[in-house]
Amino acid sequence: MTFAAPSNASESVKVADLAGHLLIVTPTEYKTGIQTVHGLAEAVEVEVVDLDAGTTYGSLLWFNVALRNALKNKIGQKVLARIGQGAAKPGKSAPWILIDGTADATAVAKANAYLSAAPAAVATPPAPTGHTATTQATPGGITPEVAALLAQLGAKPV
Repeated sequence: MTFAAPSNASESVKVADLAGHLLIVTPTEYKTGIQTVHGLAEAVEVEVVDLDAGTTYGSLLWFNVALRNALKNKIGQKVLARIGQGAAKPGKSAPWILIDGTADATAVAKANAYLSAAPAAVATPPAPTGHTATTQATPGGITPEVAALLAQLGAKPV
């Protein structure tokens, strides 16, 4: 078995580092009640593919209100956008916003090319020696391997 090392700060990315980049953003969860140094907060957890840099980031929390509001109703969907900045309110910094990328045919083509190639990049693990790659399910929809494991655990058929 291969193990991964824990993530470190250098594997994450700040929203500012993504400014102007073409992104496929997949919001995975809207979270509330997150304890921060400023009190309880809300955030949207996202997976981000930076198509310009060729980098993927997983499990990022975006607390920014504009980003959060743009994504909270898109959970599980792929959003094609660039990171930009909106208009600053007096005494405030300009907020980070998502600029729609779906009207740009070149951006859509780049995103579709990435998504089409992505499954091919994932290697299928080889079948264990002594076994065939094809298994047939039992009438209950359980493969013989799973049935054997359930039997070892003492599970009784239903």
